[in-house]
Amino acid sequence: MTIEDRNVRPIQAPSPSADGSAETEPGEKAVKKRSSKRPSSTVAAVHAKILANAKRSILRNSSSLSSSTNQRASTLLDQPLPVNMDLKPWKETRDEFIKLAAAATVLYWMAKRRDWEFKTFTLILNEELSRRLDEGDASASEYLRDEMTRRVRAALGNGAEFLYGIEKAPAALSDESSRRRWHIHGLIIGPAGFATPGRYTPLRRTLRSLKGEADADLMFRTPGKKLDLALRESAIRWSCYAVKNALTLELNPALAEAYDTPPGKQTHISAQLRREAHRWHDGVLAGLIAPQLIEAGPQALYSPE
Repeated sequence: MTIEDRNVRPIQAPSPSADGSAETEPGEKAVKKRSSKRPSSTVAAVHAKILANAKRSILRNSSSLSSSTNQRASTLLDQPLPVNMDLKPWKETRDEFIKLAAAATVLYWMAKRRDWEFKTFTLILNEELSRRLDEGDASASEYLRDEMTRRVRAALGNGAEFLYGIEKAPAALSDESSRRRWHIHGLIIGPAGFATPGRYTPLRRTLRSLKGEADADLMFRTPGKKLDLALRESAIRWSCYAVKNALTLELNPALAEAYDTPPGKQTHISAQLRREAHRWHDGVLAGLIAPQLIEAGPQALYSPE
């Protein structure tokens, strides 16, 4: 586990839904806030606040959440972050952490409606894959993407969806004993019990060829469980955490020599999930709320099997 993995300190934030209302089950009436100058302004403001809080929790230490005895920097960046964000349509959005956050919301609703489990995961890559990434082999990222897609579906079925970001902890923040391997942080949904510990459970068994040697090189957790945070908001924070190296460099390009970035694309959203996240993102900007988006979407994605 990297230093950054051990020092994530999400901050508590209000739990508005993506449409700016209190979170409701499909079919219940949502209490919406009054719009201001333009229809999507409230939506953008709420979503922007969630993302800004997520970025701040990842890239800055908070003395209110950790004592001076155990506080340790989790990134090389400590500076004020922009709070105001003007969300754009999906095709105009360049920030991958915004797209991952949109996909995290969709994953939450898929899991909730199917009564599936919703987990964060960390997969530390094996020595060979990590070496290929170190050497700038872009095909390693493509291989990882293809193998994750094939192996997750083989273990959990075609309804399984996931997202992740690839990263490597900077040397300045790593213990001397750290292997400093490339690893992925992601979110995944699956049937009850899919993340159960045990070397020979289906998903763990099928991912063995991608991960490192230790059993702990593949870890699953329930978003926000340790800190008793709302599941969906914690998932959005984790989406930002999954791309924290790229986010750090975007906010401070001068740190490029300190952080490693993988060759090729750093993030991945499974194909069906990406299409649905695209639809939700633009639908929310148009003023739609979760029950409407679920009702208008492919019902197979939101129905128990």
